Amino acid sequence: MPFSLIIFLTVASIVRLWLAMLFPITADESYYWLWSKHLSLSYVDHPPMVAIINFLTTFGKENLFALRFGVVLITLLVSLLLYFLAENLFNEKVAFWSVILFQLLPHFVIIWLTMFVELPLVLFWSASLLILSYVLRSTFDVRRSNLWYLLGITVGLGYISKYTMFLFWPCLAVFFWLSPENRSWLRRKELYLSFLLSLLFFLPVILWNGQNGWISFTYHSGKVSGEAWGHNLLPFMADQLVHFTPFLLFALYGIGKFALKKDDQTKLLFSFSFPVLILFLLLSLKVKIWAHWTEVGYIALIPLAIAYLMETGKSWQKFLTWIAIFSLIIISVLFWVSPAVMLHQNDYGKNYQIAQSLPSDLKIFSRTNVSSSLVEFYSRRSVYLATGFLKIGSPWGEKQYELWGIPVLKAGDNILYYGEDTDEFEQKALRYFDRVTGLPEPRLYLIEDYINNNYRFFKLEGYKGLPAHP
Repeated sequence: MPFSLIIFLTVASIVRLWLAMLFPITADESYYWLWSKHLSLSYVDHPPMVAIINFLTTFGKENLFALRFGVVLITLLVSLLLYFLAENLFNEKVAFWSVILFQLLPHFVIIWLTMFVELPLVLFWSASLLILSYVLRSTFDVRRSNLWYLLGITVGLGYISKYTMFLFWPCLAVFFWLSPENRSWLRRKELYLSFLLSLLFFLPVILWNGQNGWISFTYHSGKVSGEAWGHNLLPFMADQLVHFTPFLLFALYGIGKFALKKDDQTKLLFSFSFPVLILFLLLSLKVKIWAHWTEVGYIALIPLAIAYLMETGKSWQKFLTWIAIFSLIIISVLFWVSPAVMLHQNDYGKNYQIAQSLPSDLKIFSRTNVSSSLVEFYSRRSVYLATGFLKIGSPWGEKQYELWGIPVLKAGDNILYYGEDTDEFEQKALRYFDRVTGLPEPRLYLIEDYINNNYRFFKLEGYKGLPAHP
């Protein structure tokens, strides 16, 4: 690895950590951090890896620096894996600029300042792809053939990061279809033993779901919306253009043609990028697909794009320059326009004062899973999701909070509630409490405007003793 890349990654990691510390903990990030306080074999939303990583960095404590340090470390590891992948398949120059492109894309610059489930997923997807690249170039060397078993381990770790990892083997099947020369592996036991080994890692998730009525699978199957076909297609495409830039996406056709015509190395990267992106594009016709769901498809696409630009004589320097400018524009908007992160640094610091501002003898309930976890992070005490008589709508995370347990109230109890100040809430609350008082302070300052602008703390006094819990 060139010394210049070591210097770049060192500086990039320091800058990334500095940028990350300018942001308060984000909504989804706080929810996944909360999992580290409730370690389990699995969770309703996802497998347990993000909780494990958050526990290893924070030990379940309210430590934003430790949480974000884990993000920076994973980003660095993915950069190194990407370098060695591109170097193995192409050369050092392609590898160097692949890392630069990865570090410049807006999605990985901004979204990867926070910890969420895609980070461990991409880490183990990248590691698996790197190992596979060595395996497939081993020409049946016995020593390297044993790398199949290491591949089974990294794929298995990906399974317990996010279910998207199950696309790995179908992508490998696409590669075997595109590359007849490699189909001989289909007659080797190592491939099948690797697959079986990977499945062993998923057994705890199966066990947990079996004990909890297969709750994860029913939860995810319910995501198929009743919206009209194509309703989510344009938002999906717009998100991809912003997160991964028009410059990369508009080059997809040329990159795809190049990959299919050149050799097995480019076909391998094609097989682990284009099928993933096309799958999510098709799913967006019926399902809401968030921008980060496609991340794993871009890992193989990045070195493929750099190789395509260099080998076809395109101006790869201009390509990278425009992507850098695009990312700088997005950073400028986030920092100075909306949510204007740099203009709210003093406000973010006030969040840590709510631990002293809230009455310590009252239980706290909140409207949504993320508002509950955000309050818990800053208040340093248990906060519960209102899944009972104060529930409004169908809050995300409802089933997970119920598994953790929600306390029962007794007649005469007083509680705090954090949620939207609406007539609907006040009318509901007055059915079960004698008095509802909106508190002017404290308040949370976050980058999520829908919480910043609409949520406040309420004191609910004199519980009338009807249903079990809020």
